[in-house]
Amino acid sequence: MIFLGLLAVPLSAQTIDQADALQAEGRLPEAVRVYQAVAEAAAQADPETSATARNNACVLLTQLGDFRAALAECEAALRIRRALGEPSRIARTLNNTGLCLHYLGDYGAAESRFREALEVNRLRGDAESQVVNLSNLGLVATSEGRYNWALERHAEAAGLASRNSSEPWAESQIQVAHINQGVVLEKLGAYREALGLYRGVLEHADRLDPRRSASLRVNAGVVYRNLGDPVSALDDFREAIRIYEAEGDKAGLSNAWLNIGLVHHLNLDQPREAEEAYRTALRLAEESGDRSEEIQDLFYLGRLLLEQKRLDEAERAFSRSLDGARRSGSAEGRWSALDGLGRIAAARGQDERAVELLEQAMDDIETVRGTLRRGSLRALFFGEKRPVYTAAVEALGRLDARKPGAGYAERALDVVQRAKGRELLDALGGSATGASPLRADQLRAKVGDGLLLEYFAGDRNLYLWVVREGGVELADLGPARPILDDAKAVHAALARRQEPDPARLDRLSKTLLGPAGEIDESEVRISPDGALRYLPFEMLTVSGDPLVERAATSYLPSGSALGWLRQLDQYTPAYTLAGFGAPEVPNGSPAGDLAARYRLPPLPGAVRELDRLTQLLPGRHTLRTRGDDTEGELRHLAYNGVRIVHLATHTVIDERPGRGAAILFSPDGEDDGLLYPEEIATLQYRADLTVLAGCRTALASGEGEGDALASLTGSFLAAGSPSVLATLWEVGDDATAAFMEQLYHELGKGRRPAEALRRAKQRFREDPRWQRPDLWAGYVLIGEAPRVAYSHRLRFGIGFAVLAALALTPWLLDRRPGAAASARPAPSGGSAPPETPARSA
Repeated sequence: MIFLGLLAVPLSAQTIDQADALQAEGRLPEAVRVYQAVAEAAAQADPETSATARNNACVLLTQLGDFRAALAECEAALRIRRALGEPSRIARTLNNTGLCLHYLGDYGAAESRFREALEVNRLRGDAESQVVNLSNLGLVATSEGRYNWALERHAEAAGLASRNSSEPWAESQIQVAHINQGVVLEKLGAYREALGLYRGVLEHADRLDPRRSASLRVNAGVVYRNLGDPVSALDDFREAIRIYEAEGDKAGLSNAWLNIGLVHHLNLDQPREAEEAYRTALRLAEESGDRSEEIQDLFYLGRLLLEQKRLDEAERAFSRSLDGARRSGSAEGRWSALDGLGRIAAARGQDERAVELLEQAMDDIETVRGTLRRGSLRALFFGEKRPVYTAAVEALGRLDARKPGAGYAERALDVVQRAKGRELLDALGGSATGASPLRADQLRAKVGDGLLLEYFAGDRNLYLWVVREGGVELADLGPARPILDDAKAVHAALARRQEPDPARLDRLSKTLLGPAGEIDESEVRISPDGALRYLPFEMLTVSGDPLVERAATSYLPSGSALGWLRQLDQYTPAYTLAGFGAPEVPNGSPAGDLAARYRLPPLPGAVRELDRLTQLLPGRHTLRTRGDDTEGELRHLAYNGVRIVHLATHTVIDERPGRGAAILFSPDGEDDGLLYPEEIATLQYRADLTVLAGCRTALASGEGEGDALASLTGSFLAAGSPSVLATLWEVGDDATAAFMEQLYHELGKGRRPAEALRRAKQRFREDPRWQRPDLWAGYVLIGEAPRVAYSHRLRFGIGFAVLAALALTPWLLDRRPGAAASARPAPSGGSAPPETPARSA
């Protein structure tokens, strides 16, 4: 509701009434002129009325998208109101001034105005105005790339509105907060989670004002586009355009047209239509003065022009976008434009310049990413930005090919460590010391007398770094797609219990291991990438010998893991083995519902199987089964220290937004019996080896290839377990029983897990009953582990039947670029709606 004030001059009152009537009829330009006339007429005799008229003109000009003119009116109103000293009116105009500054790209000044308004409204106890101010602060933070802080402000706004739920304004402000939270989640790539928020708002769409309805349409369309439904996306965008045109909102039109362009560009491969839409969006942004929209429009136009090899035009677009981003403080705008300029330099053969620009973009990305507290959001955010790192690696690879030995191979490896290690390293917290990506020289020192093979899939080619203590070599393995397709085919055959195609295995052996030479080291660490994470490298041959016969092999999320997996705190474990299994999941509980959905049977044999393990290892053991296997017990035992945690239970997929794979436990109190990766990564976890033995695993695709933290294995590493044993496919109860018995027998001898696993595989290869590769090759050790036992009691037996079938990491997915979201703060003190929700591109 706009505050009009008490006018001493009847003519002025009558004129403001006229302006109000014009506004109600939708004749906003005429209403603005009347307000401006009133302001001039009352400037000397009635400054309060003049300020009110200026404030109202500011609000309407903002609605019309004329932000420069709106700012002038707001600043004039603010000067008058500061002189008059009316706190409530000062706060309203402060908010509206911040609104104009935000649209014009001056985010720092906008935040200052919103903060001042918030402090005034807190002193006054005005809850509704505080909610508006908090939302606007969140939207400024979104524009600057401070996503975690933005989520906190929107959550604070929603909480305050909920505490005032009896007020008539509360419901709409809760909806606005959910829309704005969805915008941030879209920027982080959490599209399904954002869609869940939007669906909740759509249930009450009939109560939304037109601009909010249009914003919601745009946001939902972005989600549909990113989830591969361009038809639904276009329907939403076109409906938003219809509303914005009726409202005369040029900034809103710019955003909707940008999204139309993205559909034609990224989904439908229609470059002519995309360019027309982008240029329409850019024209509207320039006319409205909306700097945020202009930055985005220029970037996407530049990217389209780059793809068409129109380098000079693309460079002009990216340069303008970068200039606007730097002046406004838009982190997203900066790294996007720097990425574009770096790719132009690469296209011109200027690889040194390309690397320089791309490294600046990476620095910006990592600064923003470090502010995100949720591990899953960090991983999703990086998944959207990996192409920047890929472009840098490819440029350095070309430089290395032209100037071998000039240090480009090492620089490229440094970039790979920044890219691949970040998901886990950001989540380590206090679990390790020195948790940061390692440089090439540090990797050489860490690898010692062993061998590290680091793989990285670029946009086109696959790269391999062969790291020994004596040096680093970079090999361009050629087009990535055929190699990854061979890896997928080998995995698919083994998962079906079939022999892989010998020709594929031979190609993979020569391509993936050939550059490493003879491999006479006793220990090999492999850091795969993409679909290579599902490939059992031990099957590949070196001079005719399978790798399993040459060296103990373990896998790493990145070579940098060597810097922190060995630096975990020393401790005296309470137990050698802590086993969990046979959970009791009652119907109606979250765990029970998922167990019923996947038809997971009880696991009575897990008790006998866990008991059998205790006979193969020296030391103290404890088992938690049949209702005692709770999340709380896992937290307690792992906190006090255990050599081996063995989980003989089910794994399921929770398809709710933001969830994913989960391990089943028995529910207890506040614990629902579902342990998710994000929960695991935050545990105070002290175990040398974690064995994931998930019977009838329901792990499915759907997670991003770069999302190491979202995998169960990655989350245990992040929590502090230096190694995790899992399998790449279901092996079968009998084979698993026999294999685990061999493995624990070797562990009981005091062998390190990598060597114990190798010897168990060799035993299987020598036994006609178990020598098929699908029965032994799928067991993999991720990480580095010390010995877990120091003596061996010669006890043998049969009957162990735990099925270990957890996937190492998800399949390679082709992800489309994320949406470019623009946040629109809320006006106050005018007859416009008190909040304009965020729009996403």
